[in-house]
Amino acid sequence: MSVEFWKWLFGVVASSGVIGVVALLMRDTLAKFFSKSVEHRFEKKLETFKADIRDNEKELEQIRSFLVSARRDRDSAIQTKRLEAAELLLRARHGLSHFSMLVEYLKILNTEQIIKDGDDPKIIEFIETLVKPFDIDEKIKLLGAIDRTLPRLYLSDKSLKVFDAYESIIIHAAMMMKLLSLPLRNKSGLVNAGTLSKTVVEIVPGAKEGFDKWGEGYAYHWAKYFHDEILRHLRHEVSGTDDLKRDTESIERLAIDSRRAQINVRASLEQAGLPDNLIKPDESAAASSSVAEKI
Repeated sequence: MSVEFWKWLFGVVASSGVIGVVALLMRDTLAKFFSKSVEHRFEKKLETFKADIRDNEKELEQIRSFLVSARRDRDSAIQTKRLEAAELLLRARHGLSHFSMLVEYLKILNTEQIIKDGDDPKIIEFIETLVKPFDIDEKIKLLGAIDRTLPRLYLSDKSLKVFDAYESIIIHAAMMMKLLSLPLRNKSGLVNAGTLSKTVVEIVPGAKEGFDKWGEGYAYHWAKYFHDEILRHLRHEVSGTDDLKRDTESIERLAIDSRRAQINVRASLEQAGLPDNLIKPDESAAASSSVAEKI
């Protein structure tokens, strides 16, 4: 029995020794095997991770391209709307410019004297002769039909303020001439004093000195300036250009309009047999020169 025990013990020891020797001899091989197995699994996961990154990058690029395209389309749509708004405002400016000669009349007419003698039939006839060719009521109705929604939405406050100033001066001139043509004795209470000066001075603070010197009628000398400023501001908005030079042709046109207004007024006065005191003293040129200095 003891002999068998010792045989078994020596067998176990021998087996353990053989296994130990085998393990020692295969240590490097086993290490390399497990190392390669781990590396393979890591590389596989790394490739999967890289593939996910590439997919995410493609998705991000698609999103980026979509956003750029959407922004481009939006900017294009806004620019289109801005162009339409600018065209509407220029159309309204053109309609208002039909009354520019009325502004020239008011530069030289002595409105205080005309209001004072407001019920004189000869004066009424004289003013009606000047006003009749302009068909004021119909033209104002057409101007009122122009929708201003697009300009208010897509144009800058500066452009809108310049247009509003020009419109205020022109409409005021048209309404003043209509008022002077009415056979009323006391018209002074129907005239709103100070409204035009506030509008002009808000945009051109330096104009206050001229209003203090020449009164509310000084606003009429600013009509041409705002007429030209509308185009300059709109050109800047739609194309980015900003021409600060005054248009020589525009200045020449203003001089021609002023001269023609004086001729028409004096001819109508002579035809109606009215005195020259219905024309202001020669201060129009000085007021116009004042405007040129301010701008």
